[in-house]
Amino acid sequence: MLLSKNNKSFISTAYLYLITFAALIICSSRFSFSYVGFIAFGFFLAIFTALLFLSGRVKLSLSITSTLIVILQLLNQIKAHYYKERLFFQDISIALDPANFGTLFHYPLALLGLIGLVILLALNVVLYIRTIKISLPYRFLSLFIMAGLILGITQFSQNKSNIENWQGSLPKGKGTIVNMFMSAQQMYYQPPQYKESSNYFLSNKQFHYRPKENASKPDIVVMLQESTVNPELYHLPGVTFPEFKMFAHDKDTRATSPLRVQTFGGGTWLSEFSLLTGLNTDDFKFRKNSVFYTVAPHIKNSLFRELKNNGYYTVVLTPMFKMNYNAGPTYKNLGIDLIIQPQELGYPAELDDNLWTISTEAMLGYVKQLLKQHTDKPVFIFVLTMNEHGPYEKDHSDDFQIAKSSGDKNAAGAISHYIDKIKLLDTATNQFSQFVAEREKPTMFLYFGDHQPNVGWNGKYNTTLTNAWYLTQFYLKDNLASEPLQNFGDITDISFLGGILLERTGLPVSPFYEANIRMRNLCQGRLDDCPDQKLTNSYKHYLYQDLKTAGE
Repeated sequence: MLLSKNNKSFISTAYLYLITFAALIICSSRFSFSYVGFIAFGFFLAIFTALLFLSGRVKLSLSITSTLIVILQLLNQIKAHYYKERLFFQDISIALDPANFGTLFHYPLALLGLIGLVILLALNVVLYIRTIKISLPYRFLSLFIMAGLILGITQFSQNKSNIENWQGSLPKGKGTIVNMFMSAQQMYYQPPQYKESSNYFLSNKQFHYRPKENASKPDIVVMLQESTVNPELYHLPGVTFPEFKMFAHDKDTRATSPLRVQTFGGGTWLSEFSLLTGLNTDDFKFRKNSVFYTVAPHIKNSLFRELKNNGYYTVVLTPMFKMNYNAGPTYKNLGIDLIIQPQELGYPAELDDNLWTISTEAMLGYVKQLLKQHTDKPVFIFVLTMNEHGPYEKDHSDDFQIAKSSGDKNAAGAISHYIDKIKLLDTATNQFSQFVAEREKPTMFLYFGDHQPNVGWNGKYNTTLTNAWYLTQFYLKDNLASEPLQNFGDITDISFLGGILLERTGLPVSPFYEANIRMRNLCQGRLDDCPDQKLTNSYKHYLYQDLKTAGE
């Protein structure tokens, strides 16, 4: 039976009230009678009055405004779910980069979700497109109101005390709308600021790095293991996983510990940035996720440059298209000699393809090929794997009775699928470790997990360390005769991996990496986890304010 005209009008009005109420609740998030409240509700009203001026339709303008606010909040929740972080304006530059669209297509459910949001917006437009228009004088009145709101929002968002208050609330911030608007107002670049004097760090004499007089220059291979964590980290009583030799401390292991990373479930470029620059991406606050776009051009020191200054030839071997997440320009900004993809070494695929399923065995085979090609000087190769990447099948068979232990059938299937992937990774890693051990030329091999896989795990972890979501592991193996490095504690920050490589070689280093090496030794591998936060802040003041390693 068809609905009457009155019933249709009642339903559409009730729906409009409902979605508007939802939008106003979102605007009320972390509300206070300050710049927070004004920006949140002012932003809502500014969009509404702008649309009202353009369309003249109250219900249509209210519908579109409310829908946009709800969509913005849903995108924030999606990012928080996958990456454990809030949405900022800088994320737009990443999302709208055409080179990154391939990643979205790799996640069909996420793509369907975005399409659904677009359809929702379109339906809400169609639903109210024929509603009554207001008169022209009222439309011009809305234009003046919009101008006043934008002026007020701009003043509030550029006020120094408001900026300091908002930055002090990060990483959570002051709600999605305020976070987006405040970060949008600060697109100009400014390096991290630390007030603690560098004297406290510089006056600490407990450790000094002393280069070796005739330091050898071994070939160095660093492998970023995509989405890799030892599954024993998950608290699953009664579950027995396969033994993974790559997670064992053997006779060739020179250094290992849990690794503190700054991302979860994705964001590989954040771990790349910390490895290659020695800097913590969390230091860049709301610019964190856009470091490859907004921060990299300002970086003065990098592992590539440090090794090149010591006579190395530096190479990145990546399974992803060079422009993906602005990686190619970033590597060049950091001083790389050669960026190469497997397709250029014989892998059968188009050059602009992202190789989501290329095996780690194949990637390491290409590393061996590069080591044979470049013999006139020591070589540094940074290789990224990809086959371990998600998504992971929730309906995969529960091969280890995980659901019985955890009570989570979906996570059980995803973890079992993940185990299948890292079995192959384990075999390839061990074979390459054996290759390094038997190689006549001095060679170092460091491998680490860039972040944990997003397998839907919401349970406990087998660790007393805080923020267990941000833990993986690293291993350094080599065929050098010198004694292993010292001063490793129960965790190592990813920002110290480059310094560990340089310290192991005994090469002369710049003031930046001398500080990096010294800080690791002073706090046993901890950075933001260091109990002496005065030391951490003093060290960071030295990097950012004295050495100006991230520009001015």
